[in-house]
Amino acid sequence: MSQPNPEIESLLQWAASNHTSLHPNVEVFQDAITGLSFKAIKNVPSGTKCVSCSYQTTLSYLNVAHISSEFESHGSLLFPSEFIDALSSEDPNTIGHFFLIQQYLMGADSFWWNYIKLLPQPEQPERLALPIWWSEADRKFLEGTNAEPPLAKRQELWKDEWNRGIAILRQQSGHWEDYSYLLYQWAATIFGTRSFRASLTIPAELFEHAKTSQNNKDLILDHVRHDKFSVLLPVLDIGNHNGINAVTWMKDPKAGQFGLCTRDLFQQGSQIYNYYGNKSNSELLVGYGFTLPNLENDTVNLKLTPPIEAAHLRRTQISHASIHRSQPGEEFMFMVRRQNRVGEVDNGLVELEFFSAGLFDTLACMVANKRERQFIIENPAYSLEEDSAVFGGPLARNVLCILQILSDKLDYDFRRIRGTGATLSEPQNSNQTMALDYRSRQLDVLQGALTPILKRLQSAASFSSHCQHPDHNQPPAYIEGYLRQMHSDIELLSLECAFSWMQINYHDVYEAVVKIISEDQEEPLPLNWAVLVEDWDYTYWVIWIYLVWVLWAEEGIAFQSRHPSLSTWLIEMNTYFVDEKTLGQPFSTFYADTSEQDTINHTIREITHLPRFVSTRQWLEDEEEPSWEALRNFASLVVREETVPARFSMQNVGGAAVEQKMLAITKRNEPLSVSLDKPWTQFFRKDPGYSPNSPSGYNSPGHV
Repeated sequence: MSQPNPEIESLLQWAASNHTSLHPNVEVFQDAITGLSFKAIKNVPSGTKCVSCSYQTTLSYLNVAHISSEFESHGSLLFPSEFIDALSSEDPNTIGHFFLIQQYLMGADSFWWNYIKLLPQPEQPERLALPIWWSEADRKFLEGTNAEPPLAKRQELWKDEWNRGIAILRQQSGHWEDYSYLLYQWAATIFGTRSFRASLTIPAELFEHAKTSQNNKDLILDHVRHDKFSVLLPVLDIGNHNGINAVTWMKDPKAGQFGLCTRDLFQQGSQIYNYYGNKSNSELLVGYGFTLPNLENDTVNLKLTPPIEAAHLRRTQISHASIHRSQPGEEFMFMVRRQNRVGEVDNGLVELEFFSAGLFDTLACMVANKRERQFIIENPAYSLEEDSAVFGGPLARNVLCILQILSDKLDYDFRRIRGTGATLSEPQNSNQTMALDYRSRQLDVLQGALTPILKRLQSAASFSSHCQHPDHNQPPAYIEGYLRQMHSDIELLSLECAFSWMQINYHDVYEAVVKIISEDQEEPLPLNWAVLVEDWDYTYWVIWIYLVWVLWAEEGIAFQSRHPSLSTWLIEMNTYFVDEKTLGQPFSTFYADTSEQDTINHTIREITHLPRFVSTRQWLEDEEEPSWEALRNFASLVVREETVPARFSMQNVGGAAVEQKMLAITKRNEPLSVSLDKPWTQFFRKDPGYSPNSPSGYNSPGHV
């Protein structure tokens, strides 16, 4: 047993006289590293109640509310009724903070003085430990990290709470000047670092015989259920946290006590830890002033604020209910973490392992095109996070968009932390040393999550079976199984490779079209696609898709035989986009900027008059559907809906990666089955895949 500390002894004697006690085999220990802690004097078996805290010794808003004999104010001066009435509805925790300040100002006259004098004092910021109390020089070491925003937000919250409370006291109390902002910060820190959630500690049974109005009782019970305030539990709050849940909390309303019980055996001489919850090192640093060495505690926050429409769509999904209950305009908070699974994963969406649940499904709602949105609406039980074959389904393009967004976000955060860290000097104290370690571990988490995403995106954009360039049309022999599986389901096609495909398969058309483009753009031949995609990738995707549909209509069955995979995708596009339930009239709107429309119209008119298309010119120039305008509009819709922003290594710039739109093309033996509410338009009844005798309306390429 350690040498007795008079202040600790005074605390324990006061506690015992008020029915709060320690188990005989447990002592309160103090050292320079952990401060006060619980220590096992002898072996403490599992199931032992280490601490029994009487509700009579707790300190919170309840001591001001006067709702139960368990929560007395113990002779303290009453706050003005105007103060209580104004704050009790929405800010009961603020009342608790002011009540703690009052007890501090009372000194030895306070019922809780033996407890308060052992707390870190307002003039001891080094003992308060939180970064919010650090010097400006120390706080600089947290710039750019996850810890910086919540510190500023907390300071703003505290200031608002204090201003609201002090404005009322200024009008109603003669001693309002004593309640300084410094003391409010101190009280809020004590509650923030030592208090417990009301819902987990306060039993409703304590209010059964409350001598108050039913409305007031209902209000307080609601505050308890929704954790509108927190509770200080003297002595019991001494327990530290090591991230391992080896204890149980027990409410005992009959005995009027709250207990801390062991789940595991604690050996003699070991510290008995409490458990603050499954908190990341970011939460621990900001909220408690320390971090844990456990790698699983290293996370980076990822905050989303979806548009109202996307947030509403997310709430329609069954998988949302168990994760979030955010309201429109509220933030959705997720975590980037270290990979949980050990070893290489051969299939599935391996990137999920680096993020908390719900992130991908939420982003899916944010990036969904109209086709994907309709699928999500009609399938509320579907979750792409639970789909092991997601690239073979209707949200395959969506996932690649999600990964691109995450890539940009993680890369930005990584560069920001590294950039701000480059200006820091060598650490001069323990705060700065801890902050530097925290920075380093945040970078590790971001780099770990970013690496497989970049690998996936690079693989998706690096080759396509439709491309004719030798370095783009075959996957490397060493490619991992999960990436090989992706390429068997979906591919990204660049504009450069798309026209390369046309050059090999339809040389005469290709030569004529690139000549038209060259003359219109005043660019020499051969065309430098790296120049064109910078400003004109949307325009020439519309041209390419328009051409492919015309070639398909012209060749009929021969096109499907020569290009079965591409034909299946074309059928899917037709099937999706003539569904008026999904997109309305797909032929009535030209989806192109005004600056692009003239170029698209000019190029299509020139194409229509090529000798190759004499046989199709008449129906393309028909004033009614089908017409070249209808097909143009349809092509512009496909470009808008089915492209993905990606970085593609181009031929004419030494293989450098250029940001551009790439077309997501699914690869299936047969198109996905999609039911339609209305008959297809006459335009698509003229296409080569349409079969009026087929239940779905289309024959698959393999069964023509």
